[in-house]
Amino acid sequence: MKNLFLKIFPIFLLFSFHFAGITQSRTVRTITLGQDTVQLIIYEQKGGDHVFIHVHENETASLQAGLQALSKYGGKLVTLAHSFDGTKNRNVTFRLGKNQYVFDPNRIFTKDMSVLTGSISLVKGKGKVDGQITGIADRLAKAIWNELEGYPLIIALHNNKNMPAQYKTRWLFWKHIEPESYSITSYVRKFDQSSDSGKSCSDIYINPSINNSEFFIVTQRADFDLLYRLRYNAVLQNQNPVDDGSLSVFAAKKGIRYINAEAKHGRVSEQSAMLNLLLGQR
Repeated sequence: MKNLFLKIFPIFLLFSFHFAGITQSRTVRTITLGQDTVQLIIYEQKGGDHVFIHVHENETASLQAGLQALSKYGGKLVTLAHSFDGTKNRNVTFRLGKNQYVFDPNRIFTKDMSVLTGSISLVKGKGKVDGQITGIADRLAKAIWNELEGYPLIIALHNNKNMPAQYKTRWLFWKHIEPESYSITSYVRKFDQSSDSGKSCSDIYINPSINNSEFFIVTQRADFDLLYRLRYNAVLQNQNPVDDGSLSVFAAKKGIRYINAEAKHGRVSEQSAMLNLLLGQR
């Protein structure tokens, strides 16, 4: 049964697209977060038993690739919209009174309130992140999960920067080292050090002929073995991953098959090929 206490406005937009006889519906639901709102835009097309989830608004290549896969294979796609000034932002910002808060929408899927509290930052005003604030973020998490539960396969759509470590200049004389950004190598132990990503990795396969921006994260051994046979970059999340509020950890705890398709920003064709490789095997 759906969570009736969610403050979700009624559906206010519902229409269909027609592609060569194929009907694709688009629904928009609005969730209140303090004095602001987040839209869940939901596309559905008959023919698939999987659901795509796209939580980072600025990762536009992954959304485009996901919509292409939806048109080809059917299913459902859920994406977030929360920047209504013409920009697209990774993180969600909301106001409550004179305070303003921000959080990563892929770090709110947890039952551990200490993890959720640590995922939310006060960026304007005074005070602390209390139960009222975590309840607002949790409301969005539950609204998203309501759209995903019941599907046997969740396919997350993400993009990464994949930049090497480099010097950055701030102000006139101060320089600092910007660490290398996220890629499949983030799961490899380096210099006897292991990140939270590495601690959550059970197995990893890297094909040196494929860019390390493009890889899958899976929660089930059978999916990892399939990708290994196909010689595609893959990470298998272990059975006791670090709870960082991410959807991959939450879905695994629920026993739901989860696959994350990662590609570099702007690489629509590469990410489309990944989804074709994945869904073409089903």
